Amino acid sequence: MRTAPVIIIALSLVNTNLSAQNNNAVRNTLYAGFASKGAVYSINYDRVFSQGEKFTKSYHVGFAIFRDVLAIPLGINFFSGQHTHHAEFSVTLVPYIEHYQKLFSPGSLSDKKIYILPGAGYRYQKRSGGFFFKALFSPVIYLDPASDNFWRMDAKLYPGVAAGMGISF
Repeated sequence: MRTAPVIIIALSLVNTNLSAQNNNAVRNTLYAGFASKGAVYSINYDRVFSQGEKFTKSYHVGFAIFRDVLAIPLGINFFSGQHTHHAEFSVTLVPYIEHYQKLFSPGSLSDKKIYILPGAGYRYQKRSGGFFFKALFSPVIYLDPASDNFWRMDAKLYPGVAAGMGISF
Protein backbone atom coordinates (compact mmCIF):
# COMPACT_ATOMS: atom_id res chain seq x y z
CA MET A 1 0.00 0.00 0.00
CA ARG A 2 2.91 2.37 0.62
CA THR A 3 4.18 1.93 -2.92
CA ALA A 4 0.91 3.01 -4.57
CA PRO A 5 1.33 6.76 -3.71
CA VAL A 6 4.98 6.64 -4.82
CA ILE A 7 4.02 5.05 -8.15
CA ILE A 8 1.19 7.57 -8.73
CA ILE A 9 3.50 10.52 -7.97
CA ALA A 10 6.26 9.10 -10.19
CA LEU A 11 3.86 8.54 -13.10
CA SER A 12 2.42 12.04 -12.80
CA LEU A 13 5.92 13.56 -12.76
CA VAL A 14 6.96 11.58 -15.85
CA ASN A 15 3.77 12.56 -17.66
CA THR A 16 4.21 16.25 -16.73
CA ASN A 17 7.85 16.17 -17.81
CA LEU A 18 7.04 14.56 -21.18
CA SER A 19 4.23 17.00 -21.96
CA ALA A 20 6.43 19.95 -21.00
CA GLN A 21 9.16 18.72 -23.33
CA ASN A 22 6.71 18.47 -26.23
CA ASN A 23 5.40 22.03 -25.72
CA ASN A 24 8.78 23.76 -25.42
CA ALA A 25 10.99 24.57 -28.36
CA VAL A 26 14.77 24.58 -28.19
CA ARG A 27 16.10 27.73 -26.55
CA ASN A 28 19.81 27.87 -27.47
CA THR A 29 21.60 28.60 -30.72
CA LEU A 30 25.30 28.82 -31.47
CA TYR A 31 26.07 30.45 -34.82
CA ALA A 32 28.58 32.29 -36.97
CA GLY A 33 27.37 35.79 -37.79
CA PHE A 34 28.35 37.87 -40.81
CA ALA A 35 27.75 41.57 -41.47
CA SER A 36 28.63 43.95 -44.28
CA LYS A 37 30.10 46.59 -41.91
CA GLY A 38 31.76 46.61 -38.51
CA ALA A 39 32.38 43.15 -37.11
CA VAL A 40 32.24 41.35 -40.46
CA TYR A 41 32.24 37.99 -38.71
CA SER A 42 31.52 36.90 -35.15
CA ILE A 43 30.71 33.85 -33.05
CA ASN A 44 27.34 34.27 -31.31
CA TYR A 45 25.12 32.66 -28.71
CA ASP A 46 21.36 33.22 -29.00
CA ARG A 47 18.98 32.39 -26.12
CA VAL A 48 15.18 32.41 -26.27
CA PHE A 49 13.83 34.06 -23.12
CA SER A 50 10.15 34.42 -23.99
CA GLN A 51 7.86 32.37 -26.22
CA GLY A 52 4.45 33.66 -27.17
CA GLU A 53 1.67 32.84 -29.59
CA LYS A 54 2.66 35.55 -32.07
CA PHE A 55 6.26 36.49 -31.18
CA THR A 56 9.24 34.79 -29.60
CA LYS A 57 11.94 36.95 -28.03
CA SER A 58 15.62 36.12 -27.76
CA TYR A 59 18.88 37.90 -27.00
CA HIS A 60 22.25 37.27 -28.53
CA VAL A 61 25.79 37.99 -27.46
CA GLY A 62 28.93 37.38 -29.44
CA PHE A 63 32.54 38.26 -29.97
CA ALA A 64 34.96 38.82 -32.80
CA ILE A 65 38.70 39.26 -32.67
CA PHE A 66 40.65 39.95 -35.84
CA ARG A 67 43.97 41.68 -36.35
CA ASP A 68 43.90 44.40 -33.70
CA VAL A 69 40.09 44.72 -33.41
CA LEU A 70 37.76 43.44 -30.69
CA ALA A 71 33.99 43.57 -31.26
CA ILE A 72 31.19 42.40 -28.96
CA PRO A 73 27.76 42.19 -30.68
CA LEU A 74 24.83 42.43 -28.23
CA GLY A 75 21.25 42.31 -29.42
CA ILE A 76 17.62 41.44 -29.02
CA ASN A 77 15.49 39.58 -31.58
CA PHE A 78 11.75 39.28 -32.12
CA PHE A 79 10.61 36.54 -34.48
CA SER A 80 7.19 35.35 -35.53
CA GLY A 81 5.21 32.23 -35.07
CA GLN A 82 5.65 28.73 -33.78
CA HIS A 83 6.79 27.05 -37.01
CA THR A 84 10.07 26.63 -38.89
CA HIS A 85 10.02 29.81 -41.04
CA HIS A 86 9.91 33.16 -39.23
CA ALA A 87 9.96 36.88 -39.92
CA GLU A 88 12.64 38.42 -37.68
CA PHE A 89 13.16 41.93 -36.36
CA SER A 90 16.25 42.75 -34.34
CA VAL A 91 18.46 45.48 -32.94
CA THR A 92 22.16 44.84 -32.39
CA LEU A 93 24.65 47.12 -30.66
CA VAL A 94 28.31 46.43 -31.47
CA PRO A 95 31.01 48.06 -29.36
CA TYR A 96 34.07 48.00 -31.64
CA ILE A 97 37.59 48.67 -30.36
CA GLU A 98 40.59 49.10 -32.63
CA HIS A 99 43.99 48.52 -30.97
CA TYR A 100 42.19 46.78 -28.11
CA GLN A 101 45.52 45.64 -26.61
CA LYS A 102 46.10 49.29 -25.64
CA LEU A 103 42.60 49.87 -24.24
CA PHE A 104 43.79 50.47 -20.68
CA SER A 105 47.08 52.15 -21.59
CA PRO A 106 47.49 55.86 -20.79
CA GLY A 107 46.93 58.30 -23.65
CA SER A 108 43.77 56.94 -25.37
CA LEU A 109 45.70 54.75 -27.81
CA SER A 110 42.71 52.55 -28.70
CA ASP A 111 39.95 53.79 -31.00
CA LYS A 112 36.41 53.04 -29.80
CA LYS A 113 33.44 52.96 -32.16
CA ILE A 114 29.83 51.81 -31.98
CA TYR A 115 27.75 50.16 -34.68
CA ILE A 116 23.96 49.96 -34.32
CA LEU A 117 22.24 47.50 -36.65
CA PRO A 118 18.43 47.46 -36.73
CA GLY A 119 17.37 44.53 -38.89
CA ALA A 120 14.39 42.93 -40.60
CA GLY A 121 14.45 39.64 -42.47
CA TYR A 122 14.05 35.87 -42.43
CA ARG A 123 14.89 33.25 -39.79
CA TYR A 124 14.88 29.47 -40.32
CA GLN A 125 14.77 27.62 -37.00
CA LYS A 126 13.00 24.37 -36.19
CA ARG A 127 11.32 24.03 -32.80
CA SER A 128 13.08 20.69 -32.36
CA GLY A 129 16.56 22.12 -33.02
CA GLY A 130 19.14 21.46 -35.70
CA PHE A 131 20.22 23.74 -38.54
CA PHE A 132 19.74 27.50 -38.01
CA PHE A 133 19.92 30.29 -40.59
CA LYS A 134 18.98 33.95 -40.74
CA ALA A 135 19.36 36.75 -43.29
CA LEU A 136 18.51 40.37 -42.54
CA PHE A 137 18.46 43.71 -44.29
CA SER A 138 20.29 45.71 -41.66
CA PRO A 139 21.18 49.37 -42.18
CA VAL A 140 24.27 50.35 -40.20
CA ILE A 141 24.36 53.39 -37.93
CA TYR A 142 28.06 54.09 -37.37
CA LEU A 143 29.09 56.24 -34.39
CA ASP A 144 32.70 57.33 -34.00
CA PRO A 145 33.21 59.34 -30.82
CA ALA A 146 36.20 61.64 -30.45
CA SER A 147 38.95 60.13 -28.29
CA ASP A 148 38.68 62.88 -25.69
CA ASN A 149 34.86 63.15 -25.57
CA PHE A 150 32.67 60.06 -25.92
CA TRP A 151 29.45 62.08 -26.37
CA ARG A 152 30.76 64.08 -29.36
CA MET A 153 30.13 61.51 -32.10
CA ASP A 154 30.46 61.59 -35.85
CA ALA A 155 27.41 59.59 -37.05
CA LYS A 156 27.06 57.98 -40.49
CA LEU A 157 24.40 55.74 -42.03
CA TYR A 158 25.28 52.88 -44.42
CA PRO A 159 23.16 50.26 -46.16
CA GLY A 160 23.90 46.78 -44.89
CA VAL A 161 23.05 43.13 -44.58
CA ALA A 162 23.65 40.54 -41.88
CA ALA A 163 23.42 36.77 -41.87
CA GLY A 164 23.98 33.88 -39.48
CA MET A 165 24.34 30.14 -39.74
CA GLY A 166 24.70 27.57 -37.00
CA ILE A 167 22.92 25.02 -34.85
CA SER A 168 20.01 25.21 -32.39
CA PHE A 169 19.81 22.89 -29.40
